Amino acid sequence: MGNERHDKAPRGQRLPADLRERTGSERDESGLPLTFYERLAEASVDEKLALAREAASHPGFDEEDAFEVGSRVEEALIAADRYAEFEGLLDAWKERAPKVHDAEPAVRTWRVELALRLPGREVKEALVSVARLTGDAELVSRLAEWCLFRGRLDEARAGLMEAWPRVRDDDTVAEWTRVDYVTRSVLTCMDVALRESPDLSLADLYAHLAPFARAVPHWVKAGLALRAGREQWLRKTGQQLLALSSESFFEEQRSLVMAFEPELRVRHGWPWGRTQLLFPEFFQLLPGPFGHDGRMERAMELLLPVLSDLDHWVRGMVEERTLHPHVHAATALALRPWGEFVCRLGLVKEVELAAWWQQAWHILSALPEQFIASDDPLLVGEVRSSLQGGQLDA
Repeated sequence: MGNERHDKAPRGQRLPADLRERTGSERDESGLPLTFYERLAEASVDEKLALAREAASHPGFDEEDAFEVGSRVEEALIAADRYAEFEGLLDAWKERAPKVHDAEPAVRTWRVELALRLPGREVKEALVSVARLTGDAELVSRLAEWCLFRGRLDEARAGLMEAWPRVRDDDTVAEWTRVDYVTRSVLTCMDVALRESPDLSLADLYAHLAPFARAVPHWVKAGLALRAGREQWLRKTGQQLLALSSESFFEEQRSLVMAFEPELRVRHGWPWGRTQLLFPEFFQLLPGPFGHDGRMERAMELLLPVLSDLDHWVRGMVEERTLHPHVHAATALALRPWGEFVCRLGLVKEVELAAWWQQAWHILSALPEQFIASDDPLLVGEVRSSLQGGQLDA
């Protein structure tokens, strides 16, 4: 795709251990016996819950068991539409095996997801706990993105800031991951500050961003003015955009997307936090100055995703979508409003937009079912509802 980083490696995720590789003696020394997992595999949902509770009383129950058993029970409960009962299992583990419960990162991650899905739960404390224990940039970002999609700025900011010192100092974190983390954190701090003080000054914003020191992006001043709606995008004609150098175009594109964010809040009801999820995925989907092999004759070829690229994004990036579902959902849901926005600016003709969207909508219609893996039913429903109709508002 036009703006995609070519050095980008698939984001990692922890996968369940293959318990079949363990020998009987290894299981006797530590962990649950293999017979337990055989019983668990054949058990009904109620039996799985009972076995999982009993497992915490076994002297060999360890962190790997917590991850493996929890993963299997969670999957069964989701399939049975009984996800809320997962909280009771974790509470039982906390009572019977507190050391394992507190030491296993997956347990804390499940606590955050439960808090996000169930009403009245404490999200901030759970997310900060994950951030403090793991310092994992990808994990904390994913959970923060869930918060941001729902407009839960304080929770997202708390988690991101808690993990930042370890993310900053971890030499194993890829540089592009660190840059994305800083971008997400800076935008979150800006959103929190703007929500509390709409007339936020640049000096006060920099005070909020002090923990990032020299890592603060160069575009913060422009971002504050555009994202707050204080300044409008300095209009250019389509021909002026076509004539820009690559570096100048990317700067202009970022400004245009930042100017688009207030539109999403005012016209489409997006909360503070959700609009920033367009960074960076939306930019990677937009074609940019190289999206048509460098041969662009119309502004729409710079501003609307190439349909073949969009098809690849929908059908070929399912793994990425399971790791950052809320970023991908925001990207998908922003495409039609984006088209209407650039059309009103005179950068894309109505007839061009209508023809593009008709095909884009058919491509995007394959998305809703992919979001089931997000473990966020509200997200699945919102994506499905938003993509049901194909009419443009322009």
